[in-house]
Amino acid sequence: VLLALEISLSFDNAVVNARVLETMTPGQQRFFLSWGLVVPVFGVRFLGPLLLVSLAGHIGVGEALDAALHHPAHYHALLELAEPRILAFGGTFLLMVFLRYFFDEAKTLHWVQQLEQRLSAAGRVPSLEVALALVILMLVALVLPGSLRSDVLFAGLIGLVLQILSTSLADLFGGEEEAVGRMAVNGGLASMVYLELLDASFSLDGTIGAFAITSDLGLIMTGLGLGALFIRSLTVMLTREKALDQLIYLEHGAHYAIGALGLLMLAGVVIGRWGWHVPEWLSGLIGVLLLVLALADSLRHNRRQAA
Repeated sequence: VLLALEISLSFDNAVVNARVLETMTPGQQRFFLSWGLVVPVFGVRFLGPLLLVSLAGHIGVGEALDAALHHPAHYHALLELAEPRILAFGGTFLLMVFLRYFFDEAKTLHWVQQLEQRLSAAGRVPSLEVALALVILMLVALVLPGSLRSDVLFAGLIGLVLQILSTSLADLFGGEEEAVGRMAVNGGLASMVYLELLDASFSLDGTIGAFAITSDLGLIMTGLGLGALFIRSLTVMLTREKALDQLIYLEHGAHYAIGALGLLMLAGVVIGRWGWHVPEWLSGLIGVLLLVLALADSLRHNRRQAA
């Protein structure tokens, strides 16, 4: 069940990662698939929640680790206390990924023509996506009590800044005029950092939801870790087979799914006030449906071109 949860939540992640991975060397791709797993499995799914639980619960990291290993129910309660901050960070990061993809005046290939043409035209306004993300984050924070509002705003701002910084560095070092020598290596490293941050944002929601299935931290790390390995293998396969060049709308569907997941995570911050939660299966189902629709339209387009 954990494996299915991770795959359904992160399938669109594989599509977006594949486009970034195309800019990296075969050696960097192998590193992403092997040692790059250390960050999402141990960093995001183990150390990350420990640090967040420690900060939100005002306890030491050692105490949080003891709760995770020996008192899973208590650890789950602490994790739920940190949940609004986690969702604000991940939701804002993913929302920025969605907005920066569609708010691009140079974008000429559109799947949902009328909507995407308008979004692309809006990209002529500098930093409009940043302003829109900030407005949504402030609206979310407005409905929260004062004690939580500043924490959620701060967590969301960290997600926004990290998304801008990571993609800007990747663009800077990945330009054609700089893609030689040491700068090419730096471009690969910047892309790697962006991929890890993107994976982290996808994984935060699944890590919280995993505790609804089991309180065994070992099972959670194993199930989600195997799911992460599958997704990364799929990413490399999509890259090497140049699948995104053949299935032209798949990337669009993945970014719509990312935007939906980001909004659901931010909505989770709001409805969490009343003890409600956005079910993980809903996030996964929306992502899979959007990808299936994009895949079907891509195949239909290919048949028309062939005819």
